[in-house]
Amino acid sequence: MNIPIKQFCQSLTIPCGFTDAQSQDYTNAAMTDILGMTVESSQVLDVFHTHENHKKLPLSLLSTLPGGYKEPPQPWRFDFFPRFDEKDVYEGAFFYAQPFLFLSLLEYIEGELPYPVVLSQPNDMFTDREWDVLFLSLQRLSCKEIAKWLDIAVKTAEVHLSNTYNKDDVHHANQLRLFCREKGINRYLPPKFLPSGSHLISV
Repeated sequence: MNIPIKQFCQSLTIPCGFTDAQSQDYTNAAMTDILGMTVESSQVLDVFHTHENHKKLPLSLLSTLPGGYKEPPQPWRFDFFPRFDEKDVYEGAFFYAQPFLFLSLLEYIEGELPYPVVLSQPNDMFTDREWDVLFLSLQRLSCKEIAKWLDIAVKTAEVHLSNTYNKDDVHHANQLRLFCREKGINRYLPPKFLPSGSHLISV
């Protein structure tokens, strides 16, 4: 293991680590907290090693990892950067993790900044099903599409959406979106919709 790189990782408070050319991994305390929680967490590095033939290119993974005790899962972005010696021989990769930031194209056009999602219900205004319907409605899905996503009747989806309108004291979709943005509700993502595992997002 490269001692200077190991010492560098130890000096950082962000979750980071280094994997050498023999696929031996080192992680600092913050990264160990993330990757040491469950079997699913430890598989992040397995996914990287599977794609390690891309040794001359940076690589990024999106991983949904379980939270701590009574905590919801959390989407993380892992970025891997290859390291070479003076003879251009591959020595391994430095990597770090950060909460994955979200931003839709419409939010980008409207001048919003990327943000981490909230995976715990922001308040107790709505039932669990109403939160699901509200989330999908904020993604611009119709009641017919929401019903298909949730495997419920269209009429049932309409009733749940109407309930959210009444509780928010709004009368149309634009008012609902504005209300949710002002309250930070638009950042809530029901954990049931999070994909599991680790996925390559760039190379």
